[in-house]
Amino acid sequence: MNHNRKRKIAIIGVGLIGGSFAAAVKKFTQDFEIYGVDGNETLEKAKNLDYIDVALSRLEDLPGDIEIAFLAAPIKTNLELLQKLVTLKPWNDLLITDMGSTKASITLTADRLADNDNGNWSFIGGHPMAGSEKGGIGAANPFLFENAVYALTPGKKRTPSDEKLALLIDLLYKVGARIIKISPGFHDKLVAHISHLPYIVAVSLINFIGKEEKSEIFYQLAAGGFRDLTRIAQSSYSVWSSILQDNKENILSAVDNLTGYLGYLKNCIEKDQFKKELQFAQNTRVKIPAGTKGFINPLVDIRVEIEDKPGVLADITSTLAFEAINIKDIAILKIRENLGGVLQLSFEDQKTAAKSERLLKKKGYCIFGDPIP
Repeated sequence: MNHNRKRKIAIIGVGLIGGSFAAAVKKFTQDFEIYGVDGNETLEKAKNLDYIDVALSRLEDLPGDIEIAFLAAPIKTNLELLQKLVTLKPWNDLLITDMGSTKASITLTADRLADNDNGNWSFIGGHPMAGSEKGGIGAANPFLFENAVYALTPGKKRTPSDEKLALLIDLLYKVGARIIKISPGFHDKLVAHISHLPYIVAVSLINFIGKEEKSEIFYQLAAGGFRDLTRIAQSSYSVWSSILQDNKENILSAVDNLTGYLGYLKNCIEKDQFKKELQFAQNTRVKIPAGTKGFINPLVDIRVEIEDKPGVLADITSTLAFEAINIKDIAILKIRENLGGVLQLSFEDQKTAAKSERLLKKKGYCIFGDPIP
């Protein structure tokens, strides 16, 4: 195989996720020729933005030597596309992967199709833990996958060859993703709690307060933390309807668990025993990375005290850039006007973090925590 030529990939569904992925591939690597499949209006926008190389309104027009096909439509549509794609033509070692929020149903579908089809294709489920409350190609962002956890969920049949899996993983790393492997069923149980349940909670908070409070002053007071907490409630129902249907059992179980726990918290408040629950929450939350990071090659953080004055961020970043150090993630954790705050910087490995720590200390910056060895 000539690896000097551009490898062909297809993105089927060029909306927020598919469009962002196409934009990222275009921005961060020149190794791939991108075929986009969608409606004419979306394809025209994607082509004008230079996110795709070839625009196709029909699945049937895909060339037979596509190496990876990404199904980036809603969950139900992805299931239909998968069933159509495997028998569409005699593929030349096609790897099919999806980008949906649930994994059990599509992986089981791929396993079932493998029993009845002898085509030259393989499948692995995929879920980028990234998104936005806005949808469509207009909201696409080439940095959407930067440091985002990207779950890969192998099935029991038609798993990709080592070479084809390496091609997929290399591509995902190039767009900035952090990859984990996990079973489809366990994935769906986890996301029901950490992704789908927060959506239900956000909707419930907005609706509960919105129906209880009619005063305009409520909306003014809600403009801070409450607005941030419930941002996900603005997400498109066309996306969530498929999720709620496909992962219903896990979501209902999560809602039941949370309902029971809220009753327990109510009892703690009544008995003035809430402190221990708050302490447990605080200790648990600090285990969650400030950036969206994966479990393979996790980033290493340092925390820097910064003054609240112009030029501080530029001084820190330019100091590290001068030494060719790449900051993988950056977050302002705390800031108080006129006094300063804490800046968290994340690096690829411990060696780079330790070098950055030494450089910043030399410039007079205070680093919180024990020195990195």
